[in-house]
Amino acid sequence: MSGFRVDYLSEPELVFAGGNTAKDPRSGLLKYGPCPPRDGSNHEVVRVGLIGDSWSISAMRDLLEDMRYGILPEGDERQRWNQPFPGLGPNSELKMSFDQRPMWRGEIEHDDIDSLSDVRDDADRVEMALDYIKYQIEGVCSTTPSPDVVIVSIPETLAELFTEGKKADTIRTADTDFRSRIKLLGMLNQTPTQLIGPKTLRGEDVQPRREVAWNLAVGLLYKARRGRPWKLTELKSNTCYAGISFYDERGTDPDTRASIAQVFMETGENFVIRGDPVTDIASDDDTGRTHLSAGDAERLIQTILERYGDRRQDRPDRLVIHKSSNFWEQETEGFKSGSEDVRQRDFITIREHHPIRLFSNTQYPPLRGTVALPPGREEYYLYTKGFIPEISAYAESGTPNPIVVRPHEEVNATSYREICEEILSFSKLDWNSSDFCKKLPVTVGIADAVSDILAEPMAQNLPDGAFPYHYYYYM
Repeated sequence: MSGFRVDYLSEPELVFAGGNTAKDPRSGLLKYGPCPPRDGSNHEVVRVGLIGDSWSISAMRDLLEDMRYGILPEGDERQRWNQPFPGLGPNSELKMSFDQRPMWRGEIEHDDIDSLSDVRDDADRVEMALDYIKYQIEGVCSTTPSPDVVIVSIPETLAELFTEGKKADTIRTADTDFRSRIKLLGMLNQTPTQLIGPKTLRGEDVQPRREVAWNLAVGLLYKARRGRPWKLTELKSNTCYAGISFYDERGTDPDTRASIAQVFMETGENFVIRGDPVTDIASDDDTGRTHLSAGDAERLIQTILERYGDRRQDRPDRLVIHKSSNFWEQETEGFKSGSEDVRQRDFITIREHHPIRLFSNTQYPPLRGTVALPPGREEYYLYTKGFIPEISAYAESGTPNPIVVRPHEEVNATSYREICEEILSFSKLDWNSSDFCKKLPVTVGIADAVSDILAEPMAQNLPDGAFPYHYYYYM
């Protein structure tokens, strides 16, 4: 390790109700409650729609009932990271309740599910099953008032028919993905959706019921209120953060790819932009990664800045681009020309794996927030996972490995410390989970989930006016 320097970054803080701050999402929610919605109300009543067969709807209602009264951890020991789910209702620390009216339930008949077994072609069976769910979503969402969010509780017999014991959200044919199609059906009805598989309802999932309750509550709250349960405190003002990635379009030329940008403002507000189809170019090291031409890069970055300006009524002072692949010369020139009026710019490659490992002289792994700086400092190795002093735990298995942070050699206006602090902050902004953090920042970490949905032919045919920009439709 000769020539290496090791630094440590303090844990970013989050903002909750009343402007109060905490470093742990769950502790902040329990102590202060989530950030209030824009109407200023102190308690959120989430209108929940339920779709499934008689068993899956009943099992889902049992879970929601358990969440109402609270769920304790298994065993006797309650570590700080193993907090009980507090329960819901008027006096709940989470300041939320569920409203489940019978008119928001759509039951798929057993005869309809049984009829699927007579269809031999897998693609036809999936389409028929999606038609049943589509009919129920449209019916539930056409009520007055309509639900804030619709939970699709996958019937057990349907899951067994399609997955042969795998998770229900892995139902996939050559041309479509089951989960993605359900997400799109929700978008077309202007209602976010949540999928729950039978293994989760039976308690056979890897997550204990208490963890399911925590994550479900946070996700439903975010989707229902169309707003964030917590915000960040430590990002630079008037900065536009964009995570750029690519996906294969299904049902078209297999070499056709499109670009996607997930744009975040310093408040944590975010939206999704889809770019034009691009050409897949093999890189110098034969990784086969996709890169943008100068013209495509310029158009994409101009769209990003225009959408940012629409929301802020101003252009940003700083632009930060996160990407999982290196910046090619053409891409760099296009991004630069499309953002030439932005005063400061940082183009950063973020990769998930590196073989380097650090070991402490204690029984614990490296602290989250540890940064290893090699000689030359062309890239840094940041531990977004590791021992977390705030919860006195390393709640993972195996030895943690850092992510690679590689600033562009020319377009890099900010210190390594500020860049890594921002990445640490963005690792705490996945509102589909109440976990302390994720390994990757959301600017690149949620790319797969969004890409799977946009890859669907149905999504490709959506006109711009009907295209859903908000992340809560995708999660």
